Amino acid sequence: MEFRYWAYGLKVSSQISFPELFPIEDDGPVDLDIVLGEIPLIKKTETGYHSADYDITPESYRITIKDVASYHVSEGKRIIISAHAKADQDSIRLFCLSNAFAAALHQRKTIPLHCSAIIDKGELVLVFGASGAGKSTTMASLLQKGFKAFSDDVCVPVFHATSNEIRLFSSYPMMKFWKETLDVAGFGLKADRKIRPDMEKYGMYYHDDFMTASLKPKLIVLLEKDDKIEAPIIEPIAGIKLFQLLEANAYRGEYLGFSDLKKEHFKLFTQLANQARCFRLKRPASGNFVQDVAEKIINLLN
Repeated sequence: MEFRYWAYGLKVSSQISFPELFPIEDDGPVDLDIVLGEIPLIKKTETGYHSADYDITPESYRITIKDVASYHVSEGKRIIISAHAKADQDSIRLFCLSNAFAAALHQRKTIPLHCSAIIDKGELVLVFGASGAGKSTTMASLLQKGFKAFSDDVCVPVFHATSNEIRLFSSYPMMKFWKETLDVAGFGLKADRKIRPDMEKYGMYYHDDFMTASLKPKLIVLLEKDDKIEAPIIEPIAGIKLFQLLEANAYRGEYLGFSDLKKEHFKLFTQLANQARCFRLKRPASGNFVQDVAEKIINLLN
């Protein structure tokens, strides 16, 4: 059986069902096929990365997740999944949607961004932040205040030569929140399911409000924790420091050194820094400042 989806700006054909993805009715050519099968060998190269769990070259990619599956990605057009006999389907899909799709995008000379995004007046507010910086709770607060979700934690940039600007696609219509975020009073968020049986992280679908169109970014907020401050502070950021912070938020950036993307890498982050208003928003390392952080972002929009 074949399933058809839209994901990460691509038309996808799959031999397995992905409830996380946006279904489409389109019998034309697709950009990416997902199939079940044996994993081909990848020839080792001096410039690639090779280990028991990974093979990464500009054309081919393999990752093996213990007790889940192995994934092989080639030329940005095909993902082969070889699943462990006892693996649960949620875990098999999760690693395909993250690691394998990231590799496919890199092979297509595209660098996905590790950021959340909301829509404001037809344009995007991008929220970056390392693990633990408060990105998910900030997104939850902004959703509770009436903003619409664009993407959970990955956006896919596309450069439009005619307008000389970056536009962004979403990934797929599911937000992911840790249990403690869902438990925060006042958010009123209801999860649809656990994203993996052994994780206290939950998925919330938004297929009805999902957008497959690309939108322009107008505001970039880089969240950070700081143990030297007592209240959130926000400041404009530019220049080399901004470039470095954006660069650090390439999705699955550890693959980039083996994917031959130096030219695309520089062009993307330079253009983003020039195109959107950019701010660093620091919050104290301890304490609940979720509402304060959200209000500072809203004040920037007003």
